[in-house]
Amino acid sequence: MIIPASSKGLNNIAVPNVADVLEGWMSTVTAGKVTKTIDDGEVKETVEFFNFQGMVQPYSPIDLQVLAEGERHWEWVKVYTQYTNLKVDDQLVINGKTYRIMHKTFYEQFGYGFYRYDMVNDYINAIPPQEVNNG
Repeated sequence: MIIPASSKGLNNIAVPNVADVLEGWMSTVTAGKVTKTIDDGEVKETVEFFNFQGMVQPYSPIDLQVLAEGERHWEWVKVYTQYTNLKVDDQLVINGKTYRIMHKTFYEQFGYGFYRYDMVNDYINAIPPQEVNNG
């Protein structure tokens, strides 16, 4: 029989704060803020690159199974960071490959304040970083 923790007076068990551990796993990631304009009926993108700290992980087989069947063969990665100023459609350069942000999730549970950015390899609009603004 399973006994609920609440019956043992364990309602307020704190989850350990692992924010410092996660920060130790972070490395420098190059991001690009994408600005889109319409010029003569064509969409043009300009990208301003800069660096921030994040933890990069490839998609697991379980993550891939959740995707639509046609998207499972694309190269997906996720980045965990406390950096907040990225948006869907911005680019990240990881190990020389350009990825485009497809989804942004904020994990505020337990006060950690981390964001998860889900990205797919941007085969068509890959723009190599020209100049990185570290400020």
